[in-house]
Amino acid sequence: MVVSTNYGQIEGTAKNGCEIFLGIPYAKPPVGPLRFHKPRRLKPWSGVYRADHFGCRSMQTENPRDTFYKKEFYSNPDFACGMSEDCLYLNIWVPGRKDTARSQEKLPVAVYIHGGAFLGGAGSNLPFVCDNLAKAGVIVVTVNYRLGALGFLCHPLLGVPGENEAGGNYGLWDQIAAIAWVRENIAAFGGDPENVTVFGQSAGAMSLQVLAVSEQTDGLFARMILQSGGGYRHPLGECRSIERASGFAEDLLAALGIRDREWTKGQEQRKRALAALYETSEEEMMRAAEAAVAQAFIQRKGMPFVPVIDGELLTKDQDALIEEGRFHAIPYLLGANGDDLTTENRTERLPENNPMQAANLAFAEKVSGAGRTEAYVYYFDRKLPGDESGAFHSAELWYVFGSLSYCWRPFTEADHALSAEMIGYWTNFMKNGNPNGDGLPEWSAYTQENPYVRRLDIK
Repeated sequence: MVVSTNYGQIEGTAKNGCEIFLGIPYAKPPVGPLRFHKPRRLKPWSGVYRADHFGCRSMQTENPRDTFYKKEFYSNPDFACGMSEDCLYLNIWVPGRKDTARSQEKLPVAVYIHGGAFLGGAGSNLPFVCDNLAKAGVIVVTVNYRLGALGFLCHPLLGVPGENEAGGNYGLWDQIAAIAWVRENIAAFGGDPENVTVFGQSAGAMSLQVLAVSEQTDGLFARMILQSGGGYRHPLGECRSIERASGFAEDLLAALGIRDREWTKGQEQRKRALAALYETSEEEMMRAAEAAVAQAFIQRKGMPFVPVIDGELLTKDQDALIEEGRFHAIPYLLGANGDDLTTENRTERLPENNPMQAANLAFAEKVSGAGRTEAYVYYFDRKLPGDESGAFHSAELWYVFGSLSYCWRPFTEADHALSAEMIGYWTNFMKNGNPNGDGLPEWSAYTQENPYVRRLDIK
């Protein structure tokens, strides 16, 4: 299939009942002088762009302690891709169309933002095989965005006059640019640009919770799904002040040889510091970032690179904005897992022992109290087969995407049935903002009078 977008023609491939377009650029490569800048609009190309393989993922370091997720997400070499600063690519799955009537129908669209602690991950990770999700009647898009220092470094050296004081949030601006590209071009793929749902997990959901309270994204999407990363007073959802974020950046500068705030001591020192940030090779930058990350963990400073209150994308702490009711009046679907991060008392595995779920309930309470829209809350509690990890952080992804056959775990027929149920709920919500539909148990919206939570587990 060849489609004509505002930037040029794109050719995809047909596979597993879908038309698939991989590795589509959505912004200029953020390299050289564009490093530490917002994404810039693409220039149109001539000829036909062949979208038959994944684009490079963002630069990221391998965590030797992360063997669990390496097995979960990176065990299949067919989904391997390189790393580069040139990483702003997206992938599109379009359900196959066999008759003329359906080909005239504009399909709902869902844009997925991956997790990975703002340090790792990609839209091509193994669980995000979108065939089964797309075949439920939704065009699905997965996105790469800048990570780590290249995506979230915040420091006065990087401020842009008239925009922000200290840079930062480049990865979030990438996400916005990707969603904007989708809205601009998805009609060429048969999608409805006015019916776009954004969904994400972990750091992806944390990102979207920021976008939910930013004036910069008003009208950009129609609804939002937050999996193990959204909510009000989320235990990991820090939005950092410029001053605090700059302290992390000083660790990176020190690793690049700029010490003791040398950059403040004159124009030559400032130029030297900027040269270190912009002219250092991507490999050297990653080594310096790795040293800064290690320093952050040694000193227990928290996650080293996170969204920052930059005065532009984010004007206040997100919890303060939520308290003021300044979140987009769109439907929300959100929840957490039984053995999620920060879960306390794993032997009882109760929602009340789960701070991440508490954040979801608190946000649903705010949404319900505002009276402008609805929130639907879930609790995923399937203890996955194959080991003793339980309903771990990200366990629900195999079920949401319907990609169980790509996983090493010995899933049962009951697991496939649960996946079909969850795909039904998720795609119904993507289509019309309500997860309910034929053949599915009723899922009530969360209200103060009826704080309903849909428990997701095998029968």
